[in-house]
Amino acid sequence: MKKRPIRVQTVIVIRDGRSAHFVILLEGPKRHSAKQQKLEQKNDFTEFSRIRCPLCRWRPKPSHRWFCAPCDFPEFFQHGCGAYWNTFTTRGRCPDCGHQWRWTACLSCAGWSLHEHWYVRH
Repeated sequence: MKKRPIRVQTVIVIRDGRSAHFVILLEGPKRHSAKQQKLEQKNDFTEFSRIRCPLCRWRPKPSHRWFCAPCDFPEFFQHGCGAYWNTFTTRGRCPDCGHQWRWTACLSCAGWSLHEHWYVRH
């Protein structure tokens, strides 16, 4: 019997200023939906060098992912759909449910900042 490879997906959910880390084990090769493929292609054109956390100056990479989940403060959005994607390829809009996130949590310092404040202006 041929074994299929196991992929590991780490998801970080930040709620009420605290982070919870989940590791999801997925069986088989990675499959992308048409939406996900378009987002992956868009990663190639997003200028990540001009994106950084306004609080700690951490810079995200194209491989980093955010999670659309119910959130109290500061977003007050209770209808998270469970999608995960790089929020900077869509300027904060969830590709599945279409919610426009005004706030983005830093994956390094866990602080929340207005999404537009992440973009460095020269």
